[in-house]
Amino acid sequence: MTQQISKFPRPMPQIDPDHQEWWAGLRRHEVLVQECPRCSALIFPPQPTCPHCRCLERGWRKSSGRGKVYSWIVVRRPSHPWFADKVPYPVVVVEMEEGFRVVGSIDCRLEELREGLAVEAGFEDIDEQVTLLRFRVAE
Repeated sequence: MTQQISKFPRPMPQIDPDHQEWWAGLRRHEVLVQECPRCSALIFPPQPTCPHCRCLERGWRKSSGRGKVYSWIVVRRPSHPWFADKVPYPVVVVEMEEGFRVVGSIDCRLEELREGLAVEAGFEDIDEQVTLLRFRVAE
């Protein structure tokens, strides 16, 4: 059974035009956040229009990459066969220093997770096009 599961390729993100700059930043090992050039609101996830002032122009700014765990869940049932041997694993919501929240994976033991845990961005290069954000406990 395990050998059949390993035949499944890793699920990969579908990169649409609204998220291209986000993914390009991760490829450079940078965390970016969309910033409205008119009202300066930070927007995450990226969108074609500012939800605050409806401006159609888009800007980006570099995040510090640091934040704190706001919330988390522990995945115990894999959503795809590729994750079958990874469970249980945590998925976190991190409130970044700049105030926006990002959902991501984290490298830490489940027992370490707590609200307010200081984390920093880490990067997992998957292939030539895709780098994933993977938080780690800040030192």
